[in-house]
Amino acid sequence: MKANKINRTNWMGHPVMKINICPRVEVIRMRVLLLRYMAMTVAICCLLLCVACGMSNADPAGSPPRIALITPAGTGELAEAIRLGAEAAAKEAGAELITVEAFPSEGLTYAPSNPDFTAGQGKVKQEHLQNGTYPLSEREQAQVDAVSLALEQGASALLIDPLSEKTLSDTIQRAQTKDANGVITPVILLNDEFPVKGITSVISIDNVEAGRQAGQAMAVLLGGRGRIALLGPDPENPVLMNRELGVEESLAQYPDIHVQAQSVCSTRDACWQASKQLLDQQQLDGLIALQEPASLGAADELNRRTSENNGNKVKIVGFGSEQQQLEQLQEGRIQHLIVQNGFSAGYLGVNQAVARLNDQQVQARVTLETKLVSTDNMFWMDNQKLLFPFVQ
Repeated sequence: MKANKINRTNWMGHPVMKINICPRVEVIRMRVLLLRYMAMTVAICCLLLCVACGMSNADPAGSPPRIALITPAGTGELAEAIRLGAEAAAKEAGAELITVEAFPSEGLTYAPSNPDFTAGQGKVKQEHLQNGTYPLSEREQAQVDAVSLALEQGASALLIDPLSEKTLSDTIQRAQTKDANGVITPVILLNDEFPVKGITSVISIDNVEAGRQAGQAMAVLLGGRGRIALLGPDPENPVLMNRELGVEESLAQYPDIHVQAQSVCSTRDACWQASKQLLDQQQLDGLIALQEPASLGAADELNRRTSENNGNKVKIVGFGSEQQQLEQLQEGRIQHLIVQNGFSAGYLGVNQAVARLNDQQVQARVTLETKLVSTDNMFWMDNQKLLFPFVQ
């Protein structure tokens, strides 16, 4: 009986023990669930934070980097060669190239050059002047407006051939205004060299060396003896100043060649008038034209004099590869042209922009080669590619 009592007592104790343990198990279970929930919440928050950080440092998935090429409209074959080179590099890199023409003719036009990408178009209106010409200040503002338009269209890098130091300064100022992600837009400078801070990379020829080439070419044409004038220098333009310096350095080796005069001009008509005045006032054997309008203006005046005087012996060495210059070269009005590779400028400019956007090493300066072209070598295969990059 005792044993039965004890057993009964023990048996009766088990339910009591279960009743006392169950609440503790439930409490522990609730705590475990709560801790798991808190851990999952923290993990999700961390994941969302990482994703947000990644999105702030990169373009949305599937969106290619958009690179804007800012060029004055109607600038001819050099601008077209630059655009073609930029397009080729953008296609290789999987980037989107948009072009913004910054010249107050029909306004600023924005258009994606890669048909594989669809992007909006925009235009900033500019009013015409009655005489069809525009002061530098208006052209500068048009180029700055083009930069603003490109940034509004989401450009992540800018390629620009600036009209002036002021234009470049304003461009840098706009590009350094951080976007919503705190990113500063890199600026790649094409074909100019202005002392402005904030430039990512400069793609340009060595203008001093190009000036030396021009001076040497003129010395050979004149047989080391003669009187010449410089047409188109500009004391405020570092590009033209460096070309002038190179000419002077080269001609210093020829004591019998004398630089008689200089004439500042920046348009074809103004340079034609300047050439006429120079040749009316003194006997010259050669003209070194430091920019495209100067060589065309000089050729116009020599063409007029040839027609009137039945012959002319003044030699011209110029810079550029515009179609009308090449025609004057073939006709013998211009003897030599110093030509740069615009296609390479655009191509390398986009490559530098893509490298910067990918946090890769970028060259502070890339120097392009220049070539001396004449009727003797303009039809060589290499020079054909240089002079006519748009011909397939």
